[in-house]
Amino acid sequence: MTADHTDGQDDDVLAAVASLSSHDVSLRRRHRLRSRCHALLQVPPPPKASAAMVNGTAFRRIVGPALAGAWCLAYLVEIARRAAAVYFGTQ
Repeated sequence: MTADHTDGQDDDVLAAVASLSSHDVSLRRRHRLRSRCHALLQVPPPPKASAAMVNGTAFRRIVGPALAGAWCLAYLVEIARRAAAVYFGTQ
């Protein structure tokens, strides 16, 4: 690793960073933010509605896997049919 700056320049930068003052939020603001966060975390999740099935959940849970399974079954049947044709010598 090569250094473009000399050690003296790095010390100046680090000294400038060390001299920076820190600012924090007030105690009142901190308590108000914390209470808002706790209130949001304690809200129960909304109940699942049947409208969720219309928005793609039905497809992802039922239709998609059914189509994938049917496609795999058709593929396996065709593999078995072609293997039997090769094995038995008929087409």
